[in-house]
Amino acid sequence: MNSIKNIYSALTVIIFAVLFIASAATKNYYQVYKTVPENGKLLDNKITFEDENCNIVYNLWGEGGNIGFTIFNKSENEIIINIDKSFFVLNGIAYDYFQNRTITKTSTSGSSVSYTYPYWYYSSLKVGGTSTSSYATSYSESPLMIIPSKTSKNITEYNVVNNFYSSCDLLKYPFSKKEIKSLSFDKTNSPYTFYNIISYTSKGINFNLENKFYVDQIANFPRSEIVETIYPEKCGKESSNYVEVFKETPPNNFYFHYIKGNDTNKH
Repeated sequence: MNSIKNIYSALTVIIFAVLFIASAATKNYYQVYKTVPENGKLLDNKITFEDENCNIVYNLWGEGGNIGFTIFNKSENEIIINIDKSFFVLNGIAYDYFQNRTITKTSTSGSSVSYTYPYWYYSSLKVGGTSTSSYATSYSESPLMIIPSKTSKNITEYNVVNNFYSSCDLLKYPFSKKEIKSLSFDKTNSPYTFYNIISYTSKGINFNLENKFYVDQIANFPRSEIVETIYPEKCGKESSNYVEVFKETPPNNFYFHYIKGNDTNKH
């Protein structure tokens, strides 16, 4: 009898856990933006722009749309990026890449070394180890960035959106696929048109590039339509621990994550 009670108790716990997870999942939503690179090429996992000296690569996928890029110097000469003459432009408003900031590098005894980098470092660096001293070094952000021949550097600073796009034609909290609709735009009526102005010098000649995009589609999705659970493989063996990943990550798309609380608005 006790064993039967234990089985029922275990089943009850599992059922409640499943219901809790399902309930939590229905509270998470994603507004997905699809973009068109006007003068670039859309490949499988990247967007590319180029001229005779540079190849510039984007992948917008992420929260808010990361408009950062990797610039590769394909020429035989070094190029100098004029950061103080380069801008991110969103809906006609220009934002400076050069902000005359102070960069600080610190290290403390017994902890890992940490660096505070300017925008052109795409990922942070942490070096572990024990230190017997502590120090801090500060220096000013440079308005110029040199890229040697056949090398690349990363520049990142801005996202495209930081809030929810509301429309009477979009259901804010769709529950199923049937309730999911999308808004379509062209360049003339898009709510988000944006581009990078990249100024650089090569062999004493000044160049200006404009990498242009616009949002041509917006749709709202419940979490179940965007995220899936997988058991990753390592060395040919499936892991016993699951991870949650996005079902698709197109380089010309990005998303805004939002949660349903006590909001009664339908749009």
